[in-house]
Amino acid sequence: MKKLLIALGALALAPFPAQAASFMNGSFEMGTNDPGAGFVALNTGDTSIAGWTVGGAGIDYIGGYWQAADGVRSIDLSQLDAGSVAQTFDTLIGQAYRVTFFLAGNPDGAPNAKTVLTMASGGASQTDTFTVGAGNTHANMGWTPFTYDFVANGLSTTLSFASQTGTPYGPALDNVSVLAVPEPAAWALLIAGFGFAGAALRRRRRETFVAA
Repeated sequence: MKKLLIALGALALAPFPAQAASFMNGSFEMGTNDPGAGFVALNTGDTSIAGWTVGGAGIDYIGGYWQAADGVRSIDLSQLDAGSVAQTFDTLIGQAYRVTFFLAGNPDGAPNAKTVLTMASGGASQTDTFTVGAGNTHANMGWTPFTYDFVANGLSTTLSFASQTGTPYGPALDNVSVLAVPEPAAWALLIAGFGFAGAALRRRRRETFVAA
């Protein structure tokens, strides 16, 4: 019985890690260019936000200028024109992953519809739009969760978010996470295994009680 429980424990841990090992700083809280109560402009090639590389026409690194979805920092994916950020992290070949991220929009100017293109290397791209409403302000950004799924085709994957809004008032991004998605068959095997272990344990207890 003890060996069976150990084996099931190993099965629970081995097939699907809880999170991509080296993905980091999804809420952009770690950065050497402190935006303070406002924001700082970061140009293409900048790596001052830990784990992330800036691309396109640059981004604005937001501090207390507006409400963050998580922590106190976020980013506007358009500096003066459409910019982007990307991060490369460890993955398992053939493993499915789900990216969760929160979008809002810079409420300071048009257009109201702010669009982001999300893509993982080797995967399909996805576009999502956040529309700034009359009630969205610096204090009430209206952060909304979105998801993007991909299957890794290499031992590392580059995940990117690119603004499709070519003005200084772009889509805002925060609270990005990457989680491995267990296969349904693996879950079924694990549940069945624990069910068998529970039944065996109950039977052993009954046998012990009768013997006593």
